[in-house]
Amino acid sequence: MNNQYQLIKDVHPGDVGWTVKVTIAEKSPARTAKKSPKKYQNIILMDSEGSTVQATLYDHNIIAFQDELIQGKTYLISNALVKLTNLEYRSQSGDTQWTISGKTRIQQVDENNSALLLTAYNFIDFEDLENHMDTNTDISIIGMVIDTRPKRMIQTRSGNQCQVQDIILVNKRLETIILTMWENFVDNECNYICENLAKKPVIIAKHLKVSSFNGVSLSTKANSSFFIDGPFDIVEHFKTWAKKNAETLNNIMSEKCYLHLTPSKISLPNKSKYTDIKNIQGLQKTQRFFWIKGKAFVKVLNQPFWYMSCDNCNKVSGANCGDIYQCVYCKYPNSKAAPRAKVYLQLMDSTGYINATAIGEPSESFLLCNANTLMNHSVSNPDSNIIDLIRLATEEEKTFYIKAIQQNEEATEFKYELLFVLGSDSTVTAGNQQSKDKGKSPMVEDEQSQQMDSKDVTPPPAKRSLFQTPETPLPTKKKTEIGTNKDKDKKEV
Repeated sequence: MNNQYQLIKDVHPGDVGWTVKVTIAEKSPARTAKKSPKKYQNIILMDSEGSTVQATLYDHNIIAFQDELIQGKTYLISNALVKLTNLEYRSQSGDTQWTISGKTRIQQVDENNSALLLTAYNFIDFEDLENHMDTNTDISIIGMVIDTRPKRMIQTRSGNQCQVQDIILVNKRLETIILTMWENFVDNECNYICENLAKKPVIIAKHLKVSSFNGVSLSTKANSSFFIDGPFDIVEHFKTWAKKNAETLNNIMSEKCYLHLTPSKISLPNKSKYTDIKNIQGLQKTQRFFWIKGKAFVKVLNQPFWYMSCDNCNKVSGANCGDIYQCVYCKYPNSKAAPRAKVYLQLMDSTGYINATAIGEPSESFLLCNANTLMNHSVSNPDSNIIDLIRLATEEEKTFYIKAIQQNEEATEFKYELLFVLGSDSTVTAGNQQSKDKGKSPMVEDEQSQQMDSKDVTPPPAKRSLFQTPETPLPTKKKTEIGTNKDKDKKEV
């Protein structure tokens, strides 16, 4: 670096006459402050040593510098306002932060510092994402976009409506995962991805969250940032790999196996992560997700075991099965009405019991019966005994992953939803059992030469799948215990 340029660490509040050469490592969407109508946008600047500082733009400066501060580009910056970061944020944002305004001098430099930028990323393998499920861990991933889902509207717990859209990513081991993009990312990144979907864009993402929603999936956070087909060698290698394996990728895209509703791959947790049922009530104010070990029972037989739903958002629908309509919830104009299983259960261990609801795949896994069969029974044979069709209790202890749901901030009562059911010797959720000795995924051309993930894996088909391979056949109906292959021949919901 030229001696006339300072490093980030050498710039302090009150300093004048300094110039720093930095590359824009991250650029988050503009957002509105919680306690005022003021808009702000955070960007992360990186110098030649890899040190970073957060710089913020406010209100009209966001638009003014929109085309001048481009992620991945390098700039000479001087005369930014430098101030100390509040103590409570220093562990995340560093000791100082900058404010960029009209007084700030900015000059672009023709340099490629992509190799330096990549040093800030700790990419997580798709198969390891479950270790970070429902935590506050920031995740970085790289993947190729092979498909998108329709945009949809959802209603948050606060009553606000938010726009979301799912994109499907694949890695070099042909493992897929769904990334849900929220709000501004739908209007910006998703629109660009949809317009260039035929080119199979490669995304490098930072600050993502791993969710247990409909299986293991990813979602954006307010500070997420993306490089789409960024200027990196790793992206070019990915593109070359995709060309050599175009036929395989096209088969995955045409068959859309990743949209079939089957369980994601989930490993049994460590013993330290289990919670006794009697202790859940004292923890639910600070903890929303729990692993418990016990048995499940259907205590109420005169309950509805299915409901008609929108196949795009899974919300309740008044349409007839198979009808195409516009959903009042997600606003998708081509929603299809499809049955979705639901059951009220009692979960019990040696310390007590709680009531929980299982919806969709967890419900079918427990009942050993799919939604179509449940619907047909209630319509065609309403007087027949439901106990001849479904299972009422587990014969052995299972591992359950549940979520505590508070209806609003004032509510003292919590409801519980069953998200996953695991067998005692299984490393996957019910419906796709396997031993802990994982089988190998199919080899694809150029896989080893790229030195990507070399771990072995057996990929199950999944709607919110952790991974999927085109060689994996869809399971056929077989009524078995939880943790074994069962019926997957049902409509996509």
